[in-house]
Amino acid sequence: MAKKWRKRYVVVKVESVYGEPSADMTDATILEVVMLDGGNPYAGDTAARERMRNGLGAFEQVNTGPYVERQVRVPYAGSGTPGEPPAYSPLLRASRLSEDITADTSVVYQPVSEDEESLEMWWMEDGQMQHTNGIRGTWSLTADSQGLPYIQFDLTGLYRKPEAAADASMAVQAVQAKELPINKQNTTASIDGHNACMSSLSFSMGNTVEYRNLVNCESVEITGGESTGSTNIEAPDLATKDYFAAVESHNGVTLVPVNLTHKDASGGTIELKGNQVQLSSISPTDSQGIMHYDLGLRFLPTGSDDNDFTLTYK
Repeated sequence: MAKKWRKRYVVVKVESVYGEPSADMTDATILEVVMLDGGNPYAGDTAARERMRNGLGAFEQVNTGPYVERQVRVPYAGSGTPGEPPAYSPLLRASRLSEDITADTSVVYQPVSEDEESLEMWWMEDGQMQHTNGIRGTWSLTADSQGLPYIQFDLTGLYRKPEAAADASMAVQAVQAKELPINKQNTTASIDGHNACMSSLSFSMGNTVEYRNLVNCESVEITGGESTGSTNIEAPDLATKDYFAAVESHNGVTLVPVNLTHKDASGGTIELKGNQVQLSSISPTDSQGIMHYDLGLRFLPTGSDDNDFTLTYK
């Protein structure tokens, strides 16, 4: 029987022991998602099994270390309750972020450079599933004016062959507030104290995610990370804000605070904030006949403090 593309969903849980599968979906969360990409359920490097022969033609190709790549897109919104993590918090934690909960108030995520957590995932597809462990990844934010914002996770995990779907009744359905569009009513932004007329902002966690398959060892590791982004703003006159002075780096680098605050349908807010951001490039663009600037953003830590940025849900 044909399998329906629409009948897909994903169940996730933070691992207590790296790479060890759970017996069932107890304490796991069924995510509310915007999109599930088909991804690559059987990724890996390949080697051709070559032989000397008289004729031409292809050789057998062998996967030398299979792993799984998946892409999940979730709404940029909180749980709807202050102090409660968003339903997709396991994905944030598996993407090199710590989680600091203040009851009834806020949840704050910040980068870490050691002891990264990992994720277990059940990828459900109309009667079959792929149960994957040892998952780590990276994420990006897309926030375009008059569009619905979302976070996209690019995940890598240890390969297991798909099988018949297990019972998902022990998993909990995500409690997720609805996202609202990026606009004047729902969103505020500031670049070095200037409340720019912003058309868009994008952010990338920039993790380097490596699958490793060695004798006696197999894992997915995060080996690096540089948080970057870009924003498109209406070009102000120089007397209001001189962005060229902020971008210039030939005679010293200027670091400025950047923040984007957005609310969801529950009335909660999400704040992406960098205290030391380099405006790394500037390029004039046309937007509806109005001059805009594309600005490159580099989110820098203070020394080795892993404080490139914070992501706060209130």
